[in-house]
Amino acid sequence: MHHTRGHLRGRRARLCDRLLGLVAAVCTVVVMSTAPAQAAQHQDANEYALWDFHGANGFWNIDQRVQITRKAHHSYWAMLWDFTATPGKGGYMGLQTNGTRFNHTTGETAIFSLWNANGSRGGHCGSFGGEGTGLSCRIPYAIDRQTDYRLRVWRLTADSGGQWWGAWVRNLKTGVDTPIGSLRVPGGQRLLGTPSNFSEYYGDAVPCNRVPLSVAYFTQPAANALGGGRYQYTSAYGSSTRGACTGGSVSLVDLGWTKAAKVSLGGP
Repeated sequence: MHHTRGHLRGRRARLCDRLLGLVAAVCTVVVMSTAPAQAAQHQDANEYALWDFHGANGFWNIDQRVQITRKAHHSYWAMLWDFTATPGKGGYMGLQTNGTRFNHTTGETAIFSLWNANGSRGGHCGSFGGEGTGLSCRIPYAIDRQTDYRLRVWRLTADSGGQWWGAWVRNLKTGVDTPIGSLRVPGGQRLLGTPSNFSEYYGDAVPCNRVPLSVAYFTQPAANALGGGRYQYTSAYGSSTRGACTGGSVSLVDLGWTKAAKVSLGGP
């Protein structure tokens, strides 16, 4: 498994804990004695923001804005969801520093992944395994601390192999909407569950008070776009959780035109 040097070693566990009460598996990496030992990946450095859609569930589209005002190395800021037909098995998309792409390059990256996916389009996609299996699309994408980005996941057409979904990231300063890729899942996975957000440090293990500090603002997600900035469903901030080996906090802030979860991860 090699998504972020760990794909979702905490993210999927959090989702399963929330939806199914499962316990995250512990993975042991065996290193040949003739090779240099690889540094252990940091565990439990994450913050989650959970959203309340006032009882609504089952969407064909979710949009959300994010601004990352303080970047950190080996960090990931994402929107996560399940499918209503398969609780605990859905997908995620977001922006990442030091991301590893399928062409073996690394750097700032936009990612879109779905568990149990069986097809891909876009030319930047590949498979993952280790905590479930699926497909992921990853493209180089520069993160500007002064720019808002819109994350969008949207249901596309269905075919004999299942249901296609697409993901885009839009730079709201330039107006450029960039497709990350399209992935196909089994045909029953036609509706998205309520989303959450996470910020995570996934780099080499460090003392808990040495996790690098990052700050991201996630606006209230909305679902089923109607055009003109209107949506069938909107949300409000619900609650947050924090991993055991990090500092940080989640707080609701008023941006004037909407509210956002300010997710600060790491630091003393």
